[in-house]
Amino acid sequence: MIKLNSLKEEDIVMVDFEGQFRIGDITEISTGDKKARVAHGEQEFWYDFHDLHPVPVTPEQLHELGFKQIKDSSTDGILYERGPFSIQFVQKGPDKHALLHYRDETRHIHNLQFLHELQHHYKGMTNFVLSWPE
Repeated sequence: MIKLNSLKEEDIVMVDFEGQFRIGDITEISTGDKKARVAHGEQEFWYDFHDLHPVPVTPEQLHELGFKQIKDSSTDGILYERGPFSIQFVQKGPDKHALLHYRDETRHIHNLQFLHELQHHYKGMTNFVLSWPE
């Protein structure tokens, strides 16, 4: 389950509908009803917040979002790029973290686990929504 105040419209989430898990985009949030409308392709349905789950940041999900893994021996981890935005998962030493780069801004993010968190940083840095490529 995800905290109600950590979600925004256009966030990518996984929904549980009678044991079937599907990934979709939030199109509307009703804080009073504690529900979110989630789009799955052409269809949209309202879900209770206890049926919403975060989507982990994985290489497969990053690829689906249009990121390309860059082979670079000078980095201390795995580097993914999407246009001028890049994310590097630093894995050396005890301090594991992600470095987000966009033009002249860099953010060090500890414990970046879920796509909606990455989306919030992406929007804050680029002023664009991180969504599925068309």
